[in-house]
Amino acid sequence: MTDQPARKATITLDSATSDREFPVYQLSLNAVDDDGRGHGYRLMGPKYIGRSRNLRTAELDERDANEIRGLLDEVFPVAPPTLTVEEHDRAWHAIEGAEDPDPGTILAAVLRALRINGPSAEDEMAAILRKRTA
Repeated sequence: MTDQPARKATITLDSATSDREFPVYQLSLNAVDDDGRGHGYRLMGPKYIGRSRNLRTAELDERDANEIRGLLDEVFPVAPPTLTVEEHDRAWHAIEGAEDPDPGTILAAVLRALRINGPSAEDEMAAILRKRTA
């Protein structure tokens, strides 16, 4: 198995024409490697025709990504996921087969059956401490 190159997210502003009086710009969100190769999504401007000139590139960090996700979720809320019949079946059998009636044990079995990671013990402890100090 080959290692995947490091990826980074960028916002790029390109000049799509050489017309100084009536410039045309492109704005795109991109996933690129260290060599600048990758793909993107044009947010504004004409379709890419291969002649644009890069004016500015800003690398996005995790905070930027979280803020963008938050804005998109606010405007375009994601519908809650729907279990497939197979997932529902696995969850049902995990509950049915749980020997310990403890809710935590049942929840862990269901999450395992659905191949969903629960919070880490550290995250759970931090949440408990936050609740106590609130």
